[in-house]
Amino acid sequence: MLRITELARKTGASVDEVHYLEKKGFIQSIKTRLKAREVRHFQDTDVRKVELIIKYRRQGFTWDVAFEKSEQEMNKPTLFDQR
Repeated sequence: MLRITELARKTGASVDEVHYLEKKGFIQSIKTRLKAREVRHFQDTDVRKVELIIKYRRQGFTWDVAFEKSEQEMNKPTLFDQR
């Protein structure tokens, strides 16, 4: 599990962009209490999703289109899939 700053660093996104992706419902955090504050944690699988969304955003696509394209790419079978 990754904190928001770790997710941002690994994906090239800003913390604000990660917050926005969460607000839009593209990714979901697991919130835990750490003393007096709430900390967000993200799954390791969110790294690839955020990388792809940010890649498409940097290419000029809207957030919604970038999300759709990332979903398509993540669901596309690869040569190494065993079915």
